[in-house]
Amino acid sequence: MKKIKMFMGAVLCMNLLAVSGCDRIVQSAVVEEKDKTDQKKEENKETVQKTVAEQVEAPETYQATIQADLRSAEREDKENPMKFTLTADAPVKVPDVDAICLKKVKRVAIPEEEQNKIKDTFGKGQSVQEENNENEQAGRYTVDGLTYRYSYTKSEQESDVEELGFRIAKFIFDDCGDMTLAPSEKKEREERFQNYIKAGSGKVSEKEAKDKVSSLVSGDWEIFESSSKELTEGSTALEKDDFIFERMIDGIPVNYVRETSLPVNEQALEWENADGTLHEGQSEGWESEVLTMDFCSGTLQSFLHRNPIEASNVSDEGLFLLPFDEIKDIFEKTITLQIMTEDKNRLISVDGGSDYRYPSIDAQSAEMTITKVQLGYMRMQSSEGNDTEAILIPVWDFYGIWTSEEPEYEYGNGAGDEPVIGNVTMDNAGVPLLTIDARDGSVIQRVQAGWAVSAGDN
Repeated sequence: MKKIKMFMGAVLCMNLLAVSGCDRIVQSAVVEEKDKTDQKKEENKETVQKTVAEQVEAPETYQATIQADLRSAEREDKENPMKFTLTADAPVKVPDVDAICLKKVKRVAIPEEEQNKIKDTFGKGQSVQEENNENEQAGRYTVDGLTYRYSYTKSEQESDVEELGFRIAKFIFDDCGDMTLAPSEKKEREERFQNYIKAGSGKVSEKEAKDKVSSLVSGDWEIFESSSKELTEGSTALEKDDFIFERMIDGIPVNYVRETSLPVNEQALEWENADGTLHEGQSEGWESEVLTMDFCSGTLQSFLHRNPIEASNVSDEGLFLLPFDEIKDIFEKTITLQIMTEDKNRLISVDGGSDYRYPSIDAQSAEMTITKVQLGYMRMQSSEGNDTEAILIPVWDFYGIWTSEEPEYEYGNGAGDEPVIGNVTMDNAGVPLLTIDARDGSVIQRVQAGWAVSAGDN
């Protein structure tokens, strides 16, 4: 399939929208009388002194319905537009704090104390069978009839991963009743299933998970997302509970983003300011912090902590934040353009590995649902281009899911055995459909390395 070209005019429109969001707070170039200028300064000072909730005046729930017929000059079907629908009945999360300040952040090593707590807690005092690996400390534990693998990978360079994990040594299964397994694998799976039940205590609540993390990992944490599902083996069932955590800094979350859902081809994209200045993509740096725990029938299935960070104040001064009404206007004006613009400004691919982006400009329809809107921090590369430090800026993340009805055509080398594209769905938690700078309304595009590039000046 030929590579899809996008409508350049939509990019210009999107940039104009992003710039218009900034224009709302830019001071006039006209010289004002001194008393008026002083009065404006006092008004701005008073605004900053309000609590964050009072500044942004956000509703408890963001509700919206947007329907549009989208066309592009490069669309193959010239007569029929894409039927686009966006719906929102989503909670709006605002930190209960007096102010949000700029933060400097750096990645740090996982302390030995945390490593020992993980091994003591999940290993339950059992002896470890050491593994000899050049790049990691690793070993196996047998706990309650289940074999776990402990591993710690220390970062040797700025771009390396710092990671601590404790998980079931064999593959971690979900409900895969239609999965074909060899007899030995089937027997092993059944035994492991029963061991989960024998060792477990039923469902794990969010409070229990949060308390567990707080006792093991330094810093403050909140649950970004939790999910439960029932796993079955024959007539037996158990509960699987998954938890994703996000770090809290002075009561403000570092908004979680599922980086594996970001497309590979965004790792080193060029980006362009509104004035036409080109910048090289940021593929270096370190991946975002990750902290997750999964349980089956109350028994640990996996624990993962990757790339911990440490934050300090750039300034103690509270930042001015735009009211939510302006932010949601920018979102609603921009989201439709994101569907129809060129590759680098469009939504993430469904699998993170595709060379193409969906919904495509040739989609017959696209339906999106906003699941959560959250004000929090996003990590951004410092102006000095330092690979070991970054800054945290306040952003609004509009999380959501989508489905597009794509033309049913084969792609690949034309040999006739390639998959056929039909409906495409993205339903992962932790994927912002759009990120907006809370200070000036700039539309931000996240990239896989954890940095951000913006459609406007930042």
